[in-house]
Amino acid sequence: MNKHFLKFVLAVFLVLLVSAPIGCGKQKEEAPPAPAAPAQEEKKAEPAPAPPAAVDQSSIAPSVLEPAKTAPQDVVISVDGVVLKKDELARNVKAKMNLYKEKIPADKKKEAEKGLRKQLIEDFVLRTLLINEADKKNVAATDKEITKAINEIKTNIPPDKKVEDFLKENGVTRKDIALGIRIRKLVETEAGKKLKPTDKEITAFYNENKDKFTTPETVHVRHILVTIDSKDDEKTKAEKKAKIENLHKQLVAGADFAELAKNNSDCPSKENGGDLGDIKKGQTVKPFEDAAFSQAVNAIGPVVSTEFGHHIIQVLKRNPGKVVDLAEVKDQIGLYLEQQKQSETFGRLVTRLRKNAAIIFYEKQ
Repeated sequence: MNKHFLKFVLAVFLVLLVSAPIGCGKQKEEAPPAPAAPAQEEKKAEPAPAPPAAVDQSSIAPSVLEPAKTAPQDVVISVDGVVLKKDELARNVKAKMNLYKEKIPADKKKEAEKGLRKQLIEDFVLRTLLINEADKKNVAATDKEITKAINEIKTNIPPDKKVEDFLKENGVTRKDIALGIRIRKLVETEAGKKLKPTDKEITAFYNENKDKFTTPETVHVRHILVTIDSKDDEKTKAEKKAKIENLHKQLVAGADFAELAKNNSDCPSKENGGDLGDIKKGQTVKPFEDAAFSQAVNAIGPVVSTEFGHHIIQVLKRNPGKVVDLAEVKDQIGLYLEQQKQSETFGRLVTRLRKNAAIIFYEKQ
C-alpha cells in the first residue's frame, strides 16, 4: 500500500488532525507542493508542536434508522439509513474539546466546538458513504495487506517508538487501517489505469515548472563581525568603527583572514575562521547580501554595516544557479502527479456517492 496515500486517507477519514476547524494553532492542509530540486537546500522552519491524539472515530457507532421513524428526536443525520445519534456526537465533541482545552482561548470555545461538531458530522458522512460503497462492491482488506500497511507506518515513525503506541496515540485502529486499504482500492477502481502518470505527463510538468527545479545561486563566504549596540555611546561607536577599519587594513595587507576572525570577530563563526558556508539570497540582511553577491571571489570587500554591526566579507566561491535535469527529479514528479490523481479521483468518487445518497439532516447546521 502506498504510504503517502495511507497518510492521506488517515488524515481525511480518521481526523488525526483537526486543529484547522478548531482554530488552535495554524495548520496547513494543502495539496502536496511540487517536488523541490534535490540540490536545492530548503530553509528549515521551526516545527509546529504535535497536535493531541484524536478520538477514535469508530466510537461514533453508526446506527440503522428504522423506516417508520421519519423524524427521530435523537438523531443528527442519516446517511442511506445509517444514523449518527445526538448523544454519540455530543460525547465525541466533549472528548475532543477536552483534548484541546489548554489550547483554545476561553472566548473561542463556542466557535471551536461548533467547528469541531461540523467536522465530526462530515467525517461520519464520508466514512459511511465509503464503507457502504466498499461493502456494495465487496472490496475487502486482507490480513496480509493490513500487516503490510502497519509495517509501512512503522518505517515512518521514530525507531524508538512502538507502532502500537503510535496508533493508539492517534486513535487509529486495525479497523481504520483496513478501511484505508479498502478506500485505496475503491479509488484505483474508479481511476482504472489512469493513476500512474505517463512519461509525457511527467515531461510536460517538468517543462511547465522549471522554476521549481532550479537550484538558486549561492556564494560561499566568510566574514569578520564587530557588533554594534543601540546603547553604545559615541565613543564606543567610534572605537568599534576604528577596530573594523584597522582589521580591514591588515587583511588588505595580506594578514590571515581565519586567524583575524578567530581573534577578533564577535560572530560564533569565528571558531571556523569566520566561515558561514554557502548562503543564498534571502538568508541574510540586505546590505550583507548585496555585498556578498557582488564581490569578486577572494577579494577583501569594503566594510559593510548592518543592523548587527560592521562586517568584512570575503567570497570564497560562487555557485551559479542551474536547472536540475529531468532524470534527477523524474521519480519525485511521478509521485507528486500520482498523488494528485489520487486526490482528484477520490474527490470525484465522493461527489458521485453524495449525489446518489439519501443524506438527511434532522437539525439545522
